[in-house]
Amino acid sequence: MAVVAVMATGCSNSSTADGESTPSTTTSVAAAKPTGTPIGTATMQVTGGAGPVTIRYSINGAPEQTETDVTLPWSKDYPVYDQVQSSVSAKGASACTITMKGMLVAMKNEADPTCTFAYYG
Repeated sequence: MAVVAVMATGCSNSSTADGESTPSTTTSVAAAKPTGTPIGTATMQVTGGAGPVTIRYSINGAPEQTETDVTLPWSKDYPVYDQVQSSVSAKGASACTITMKGMLVAMKNEADPTCTFAYYG
């Protein structure tokens, strides 16, 4: 039986409404990757907002990464490891979600949302 822990945070990956990638600035710090086999893939998404936004995210407990001047909607797929938290937040956006295996596991509809998710299987 799988238990899922959820907390609200943000999203990553820049694209326009027609699916084209948009330029953004990414800042990151190298970090060790989790060990073992990923248990699946999740998708962070950020939507809403009138102009370019700043997105901050951390995947599998790694240091936070920042993308600036991002045009929404934005999404980022990432591998999910057991008992490791990932999160996303977006300054200037109005919603974020994290989905895994077709299920909504985190969602926040508010100004400058934050989505957080950790899988415990």
